[in-house]
Amino acid sequence: MKISKVVLVIIGLNLFNPAYANTILINGKILTVDNNFSVAQAVAIDDGRFVAVGTNRDIRALATTDTTIIDLEGKTVVPGFIDGHAHMDREGLKFIPTSLDGARSIKDILKIIEADVKRKKPGEWIITMPMGDYPYYGVREDFLNEGRFPTRHDIDKVAPNNPVYIKGPWYYWTGIEPIISIANSAALKLAGITKDTAAPHPGMTIAKDENGEPNGIFEENGPIASLEHSLMKVVPRFSHNDRVSALKLSMKNYNVQGTTSVYEGHGLAPEVILAYQQLHENNELTVRSHVVISPTWDKGTMDDLLKSWTQTAGAKGSGDDFLKYSGIYAEVGGTPQDYIRRAQSDYSGWGGQSVDGALPPARGSLNDLVIAAAANDLRVNAITYSGPSLDQHVKAFELANKIAPIKDKRFVIEHLSFVSAENITNIKKLGLIPTMLPGSMVWLNGIGRTKDLTPELADQYVPLKTFVDNDIRFSIGTDNVPYNMLHSIGAAVTRLDATTGAVSSPNQKISRIDALKAATINGAYLSFEENIKGSIEIGKLADLVVLSKDYMTTPAEDIRNIGVLMTIVGGKVVYEK
Repeated sequence: MKISKVVLVIIGLNLFNPAYANTILINGKILTVDNNFSVAQAVAIDDGRFVAVGTNRDIRALATTDTTIIDLEGKTVVPGFIDGHAHMDREGLKFIPTSLDGARSIKDILKIIEADVKRKKPGEWIITMPMGDYPYYGVREDFLNEGRFPTRHDIDKVAPNNPVYIKGPWYYWTGIEPIISIANSAALKLAGITKDTAAPHPGMTIAKDENGEPNGIFEENGPIASLEHSLMKVVPRFSHNDRVSALKLSMKNYNVQGTTSVYEGHGLAPEVILAYQQLHENNELTVRSHVVISPTWDKGTMDDLLKSWTQTAGAKGSGDDFLKYSGIYAEVGGTPQDYIRRAQSDYSGWGGQSVDGALPPARGSLNDLVIAAAANDLRVNAITYSGPSLDQHVKAFELANKIAPIKDKRFVIEHLSFVSAENITNIKKLGLIPTMLPGSMVWLNGIGRTKDLTPELADQYVPLKTFVDNDIRFSIGTDNVPYNMLHSIGAAVTRLDATTGAVSSPNQKISRIDALKAATINGAYLSFEENIKGSIEIGKLADLVVLSKDYMTTPAEDIRNIGVLMTIVGGKVVYEK
């Protein structure tokens, strides 16, 4: 791929070209993802938007002395990927604590910690990422050569004067319970944990040594640990500056994978939104971000809060092409860990969403929340992990629709797993938009979730083809596990299972075209922006990706391994390999 400038030498003549373009890309296979899924040779960009799409000859005619020409040399171009369920801020936060990547023994872990000790002063904290390797982390005891986890006694040998804390991973990343976190003696002392300390809920275990003293290992069941919001809340927390620098790194990493827009449907806490706003004010956003409000229910009554959010996030939302707000994340209830974390509601950890984002049942039911949101013109985004959860939310949406019609408000249902025929009908009737996670739910766990089911029931699992056949627009996301959209697209096309290599629910495979639509134009539809982005068409924002292989012809099982050569956002190159 070659980048050059047009060179013209003209003496005594002023040129005026009314069809000017500051950047043109030629000699490519450009999948426009317009209504006809047209394929073009070249595209022209000016002032951050596409100004022409067509043949090499037509587009070359728009070049002037100031035009940058990118010769694609036959490479495939697609619209910028839109991650329908991103958790983008979280990615960069994973690189702030010390990494234990590659450690396969207690000796390896101690060597990494010892190196940190040499860089620190006595008394300074040493925080590491979970045991295991990025991005999944999850390990069992047999992962380490010794067949056990390190204890405080092991860590004390290399860090006697520094508090050390090994973070526990999220179950959502690992699929392994319990969550393991480890602290050394100095950390336990600062936290005030002794042999008499009781676990804050039945799902947590404080492991003991042969003398009945805490050995530093904490085990916790559940999807998200509450340890840092309870017994170990003394552990240093991410600062605002941490979040700003981490978000910048996250955007860089997402650009490397061809992602130009994200939709944060799980909602963002106020502290995370502040980081977005700072980067936006500094013109440093390189990923267009659509933010859903993650409620902080301890700050006021439900009705008052909903009315206040309407000013910013009501209807189609507010903001601009780079940072926009609309809708709220809606949930009621919670686990024992959730209630513990709510006591520290001003700190979201690396969750992104508010820790008290679920409305306490005493303050209203799911029906109350959804109806009130609809009445306040707030679009609802809901996580529906299971069939029963989806049933519950769809029924709430049906009730709300009778009071304040929601069909044109594009309420969002996320993390769908099993979808019944009845819910397919209701999803279409209510105009709901599913956001699907084939990378994590099909690739990582497809066979595990369907192997013991009848073919009929298995076909209800992540039913992408059923959505296509019923003309239901759905978006694809990554859930940050991992954040590579081509990985998710490939999983949607092949439905291969990572562990077995088998195909789960084969009738639910979708075409490459439908998968690409779900990752581009449908993602724009998710945020009411299908008229300004999501396809390569005249007048739309110039967001595109240059791929290393032909998306339409490379073997389906290799789609997930296609590389990104260049990412352009608003006509600017934000990544080039």
